[in-house]
Amino acid sequence: MEYIKHYEKIFSDLLNASNIDNAKQESFNFFSKSGFPIKKKGDERWKYLDLRSLEKTFYSTDYDNNNLTVNFDELGLDKSNIITVNNGVPKYEIIEGIELIPNELYTPIVNFDEDEFISLNTSLSSKHLLLKVNSKFNGKVLNIVYFSDSKKEILECPRIFIEVERNVELTVNEIFISSDTVTLKLPVIEMVLNEKSKVFHNLVFQSSFSENNFKFTRVDQKDNSFYKLTSFSNSSLLAANDVKVCLNGKNSECDLKGLYFTTLNSQFNTHVVVEHNVPYTKSNQYFKGILSDNSRAVFSGKIYVERDAQKSYAGQKDLNLVMSKGAEIDTKPGLEIYADDVECFHGATAGNVDESTLYYMMTRGIDKKSATQMLVNGFATEIINEIADEKLRSFVQKQSDDILPSLSFDL
Repeated sequence: MEYIKHYEKIFSDLLNASNIDNAKQESFNFFSKSGFPIKKKGDERWKYLDLRSLEKTFYSTDYDNNNLTVNFDELGLDKSNIITVNNGVPKYEIIEGIELIPNELYTPIVNFDEDEFISLNTSLSSKHLLLKVNSKFNGKVLNIVYFSDSKKEILECPRIFIEVERNVELTVNEIFISSDTVTLKLPVIEMVLNEKSKVFHNLVFQSSFSENNFKFTRVDQKDNSFYKLTSFSNSSLLAANDVKVCLNGKNSECDLKGLYFTTLNSQFNTHVVVEHNVPYTKSNQYFKGILSDNSRAVFSGKIYVERDAQKSYAGQKDLNLVMSKGAEIDTKPGLEIYADDVECFHGATAGNVDESTLYYMMTRGIDKKSATQMLVNGFATEIINEIADEKLRSFVQKQSDDILPSLSFDL
């Protein structure tokens, strides 16, 4: 495969330019054996997506060009407490209450051999940004903003690790700003939540049709910790929101919610795994999709309950509005339970807006298109209202309002 030779050349140049540790070498060896998961035989995570375009474009890193400034006022974000990631390179400036972790103390949560995209991130990342949040940053907001400005077709492999100390509450906003740069983004964020810590994680994809974005989030939770993820994605050419949360401490809890729009011929994949590894843990998954034109969305999720994880509670739900004949949703919720004293459930639906409600609104003088948009907006707003940061929530609501008039409702 020609594209693998291309990435071998990039890795070889990186090898010659700096010292490469064994982890990077093993990661690249894993990727080079099979390449991107295009054939998908036996690969449930990617089997419903068409990834063939990834082997046609030879992406290159652009780690030297990272000086673009961002208009944070348009995002409604405070200019303080911001980490920027330009062309895949994270830039950290001193923030009180957030300290850098030495490389030798870094223990990855993510396994490079669980996925070819993650293995490529591990091997070609420019540098890992390793952070520890202490009590001086308690109750504050950390903004991580990703943007691209290269003239080349670029590969971005940022890796960010955040450890939250005991009893610390933190809001993390991750925002991907759209651009015209042709990119393959493979960002990975890892979070360790120590005892009694809380993290409110808001993830926003402001995508474009020049971007392929495969976003990976990995979370390790200790006793009595709480993690909440709320994600929003507008339409991009090819994208994924891949989340894995390990409930490794008693009375730990996670709440995962997301909303995704797909239009034209875009593809979006949501893959969520929650592992209940100890007793007295709780998780909730609630995702919604709005599909139009000839787009495609995939939801695959798993609740895993270990044999000793008694008294666990877990729910999983995926609801989708399919607004045109050419749109398609593949949804596959799943349970894998080895304990007997648990309460777990899952479900998925796909359909269009409720006809009786639509008819009622039309009898009150509202035209069909306006009535449909109002119902879709109500469907979306339930998730948007879960965004913990008020400024970011307003920004996302505007994004949603801008998308609705352009959706095709041709059922």
